[in-house]
Amino acid sequence: MLARDDPISGLVAWPGYFARLPALLGDHLHSGRSVGLSIGQVENLSGYVEDIGHVAGVELVSRLGVTAREWLLDDDVRHGCLATFGAGEIVFVAEARSETAYVEHVGRLRAALVDALPRSVSFVATFLDAGSISESVADDGWQNFCVQVIARMERALFAQMGARRHHRPNLPIVTISIR
Repeated sequence: MLARDDPISGLVAWPGYFARLPALLGDHLHSGRSVGLSIGQVENLSGYVEDIGHVAGVELVSRLGVTAREWLLDDDVRHGCLATFGAGEIVFVAEARSETAYVEHVGRLRAALVDALPRSVSFVATFLDAGSISESVADDGWQNFCVQVIARMERALFAQMGARRHHRPNLPIVTISIR
């Protein structure tokens, strides 16, 4: 609520989002509520901008934000938030009943974005199970935990996008296990 919005996408800007994410994860997981976290990225946004121009790139990022916000309002997400690292990236976190349920949310978000944008979007997701994670992270360790989880997710996302570039465009959402 206190974070500023990204001026182009309208999603929560990363600095404020990440300032609150570790405590929010810790609070949810310690209280027994599992959380899903995913990162998506518009594929080859820089190539799109090089081919068509910055104005078209800004329009694409704006459409990404509008589409994602509309999806969040229409889907049955509980306690969810959308944020952005910057142009073309989207971060989605929400309370989740199960890994399957969360990945289904991400699949619907991805489908909405792919339908609305002139580029595909790759996603990686993880499910943070309250039962297996909350006791393994010290109260002052949530910041480091988030940094490590996001780094693992980014590596998986970049590998996913690389595989898509090499003639495998229909790869599913990658899920990584965090225990």
